[in-house]
Amino acid sequence: MAESDAAQAGQRRGEAAEARLLSGLREGSAEAFAELHDRFAPGLHRFAASRLSQEMHLAEDIVVQTLAKAVRNIDRFDGRRATLAAWLYGIARWQIREEMRRRKRRKSVPQAAIVPIDEVAEDQDDRDLAAEAAARLDAQRQVRELAGVLLETEMEVLVLQCVDELSVKDISHVVRRSERAVHSLLHRARQKARERLVRDAE
Repeated sequence: MAESDAAQAGQRRGEAAEARLLSGLREGSAEAFAELHDRFAPGLHRFAASRLSQEMHLAEDIVVQTLAKAVRNIDRFDGRRATLAAWLYGIARWQIREEMRRRKRRKSVPQAAIVPIDEVAEDQDDRDLAAEAAARLDAQRQVRELAGVLLETEMEVLVLQCVDELSVKDISHVVRRSERAVHSLLHRARQKARERLVRDAE
């Protein structure tokens, strides 16, 4: 009983904090925008990077675009339909899909692979640039391989639950599927990921 009361009290505090944040954003408070960034930018960045082959600069752009769009449209947010987190991830998902559509229309060197020559000169202190490049390419390869096994929505729901720890209800809002469909997508995604790991280990 005490645990239930504590959980309800925690939920009420969370709702009150979110209400204060929303009020500050609607008033144009710089402190509220900083809080929004601190609370959600890391998770949004992980989500974007996982969908964009770990291209960190591009993921950062997605985060900036997402938060800026959220602030511009904060009056459209309806807390009765979704949590703030689910709404933000929905915006980020749209931004990522727009970027992926643009990619299909042009072929270019990945942004993460482009390093100005003056930066290379500056960074040649005691860092092993070859090892860092190899590690980055290996991480990108692993993400690409998993993305090649999973359907796009399976990849999204897996990242949203396992990395960003969103609830099934929030994920269903982000990907615009029913909660039952999300459960099914998660089950298939985990099964495919396990099968891939077994093949890689053999």
